[in-house]
Amino acid sequence: MSKHELEKVREKRTSRRIRSLNLTSYTPKKDDKQEYIVSIGRTLDVSEGGVKVETHRKLADGTELEMDIAIEDKIITARGEVVHTEKLANGLFGTGIRFTSISEEDRNSLR
Repeated sequence: MSKHELEKVREKRTSRRIRSLNLTSYTPKKDDKQEYIVSIGRTLDVSEGGVKVETHRKLADGTELEMDIAIEDKIITARGEVVHTEKLANGLFGTGIRFTSISEEDRNSLR
């Protein structure tokens, strides 16, 4: 990714991302129907606007997810949409997810 492309990605972010490793469960949905079984991953970074999750399978852009994220002693529940996926050196995938629905209380916990 060129420096110019990286700056464009940074400009799209409306909130600061914090590097954070937390367990998360996610369920891919299609038309409100469960597409796969519930899967477990871990966050690589998190913000009030979205999360980057290390996943075992590549999820297509636009895939809708229901998520539970363990942050310290709290479980954050959110719906999100996959906005990009990259292959990681360890053979897993780094999946960028934009929250589409999250309670204000849970959003505040991510600040």
